[in-house]
Amino acid sequence: MAVTTFAAIDVGSHETTLRVYEISKKNGIHELDCVHHTARLGYETYSTGHISYRSIEKLCKILNGFSEKMKEYGISDYMIIATSALREADNNLIVLDQVKQRTGFSIKILSNSEQRYLCYKAIALTENTFHKLIQKGTLLVDVGGGSIQLSLFDKNTLIGTQNILLGSLRIQEILQNMRNTTDNYQNLVYEFISHDLHAYAKSYLKDIKVKNIIAVGNQLQSFVKYLTTHNFGSLQPFDAKGKKKDSVNRTEYDEFYRSILSQSPEELARELNINMDKASLLLPPAMIYHNIFEETQAEQMWLSGITICDGMAADFAERKTHIVPAHSFADDILSAARKIAARYGCSQKHNGSIESVALKIFDAVKRKNNLTRQERLLLQISAILHNCGAFINLNDIAENSYKIVTSTEIIGISHKQRMMVANIVRYPFDTFPKYSELSDVFENTEYIKLIKLNAILRLADAMDRSHRQKFRKVTVTLRNHTLYVTGHTIYDITLEQGIFSKNAGFFEEVFGIRPLLRQKKEF
Repeated sequence: MAVTTFAAIDVGSHETTLRVYEISKKNGIHELDCVHHTARLGYETYSTGHISYRSIEKLCKILNGFSEKMKEYGISDYMIIATSALREADNNLIVLDQVKQRTGFSIKILSNSEQRYLCYKAIALTENTFHKLIQKGTLLVDVGGGSIQLSLFDKNTLIGTQNILLGSLRIQEILQNMRNTTDNYQNLVYEFISHDLHAYAKSYLKDIKVKNIIAVGNQLQSFVKYLTTHNFGSLQPFDAKGKKKDSVNRTEYDEFYRSILSQSPEELARELNINMDKASLLLPPAMIYHNIFEETQAEQMWLSGITICDGMAADFAERKTHIVPAHSFADDILSAARKIAARYGCSQKHNGSIESVALKIFDAVKRKNNLTRQERLLLQISAILHNCGAFINLNDIAENSYKIVTSTEIIGISHKQRMMVANIVRYPFDTFPKYSELSDVFENTEYIKLIKLNAILRLADAMDRSHRQKFRKVTVTLRNHTLYVTGHTIYDITLEQGIFSKNAGFFEEVFGIRPLLRQKKEF
């Protein structure tokens, strides 16, 4: 049985963490060790936008210590990531370079969508009730140092997701100077967070009854520690079988919340045996979850205990050990794309027609062109969103579609992949830009994939140029160096033939394959 030892390092807003995992297809993922050290990068970024030399030096010292720990385990497989604290720092490239020189580690700065996606993967792989919960309205609330992510699931599908800059560290940093000018700091924090959460609930939750909350975030471990070291009111830290509880109802949470409010950071630090910094960060997330309970009237909150390190391990396990999560996140990504298309009034019938033909063409040419499932997914998203710009202006649909895609977060794909989708939909018939014009955004291999997906989408779009879905059925066959696209229809397809022929030359140039549109008349 092949067993792999994997290390995940999270350069977080408040602390830097190393977790060591043992991964095998038979036994899944098990954590072996965890080491963490305070490195308050978020305080500097959120207050000054800059990470100081002293903080870089401390981070490098921590990472060199982690490197020694990894040697003890003989680890060669690892991933090291950073999130908002480095993402938002104006000198993040300097920080990355210094870390590389001094430690040998190459830190990957995740986009917000990549960060949240990793957490989703970890949740889906754990032995919990995630799959049952999301059958009914469930709000996944991921509280980090810089922001919170609110992701709504219903009927086993991701309905939508929204990021709000209300992370615990950011809240504390913004309100720090006001602390001495008020005798009710708790009320100040509550006022600061409540408006944005109310606006979110009013805009995104009006049509769905939220029954469950799944709580995720770096501060959650202190929450769970607090819950399991207390026994007050009706809240019991253990269930009837003696197992630690992984959920609380509204009444239990209210008691927990009042207990948090009644104690000072100093008292919390002593009781939980944590430092003052960690204790002071308990209040903002406690208020956030309390506010969400109020806005949603949810019945239950599940404490997942998931960390982004668990997400890295889950991602590695899926890629290297082929441990497949029970929940299909590709379906979530496509669901999110369809929700965006619906928001901008796109025709479901037209999009469905383009999507179907594009995927048939892709499947016919993928093997000879080394195109993967990931490129297929990007093409599918492009087909769904290719016409969303019509909502803004019919005279510049492609450019507006490009702007909508670049401005809209799609959980599950990276910023780079989102930029690929944006450029695929940006050029429906114009000359595609030369590599020199896009080399600051894409590597040459990415450019080749981009131009191939664009060529496929152009052909597919030509098949429903009239937006009337003339073809009852379309078949695609590749023989030698000719791609035969056969449309079964009784209608006049002069327009489709003309646009198809115009785009055929570009496709042939890119693939070395000549496409032909043939009509099979059905009476």
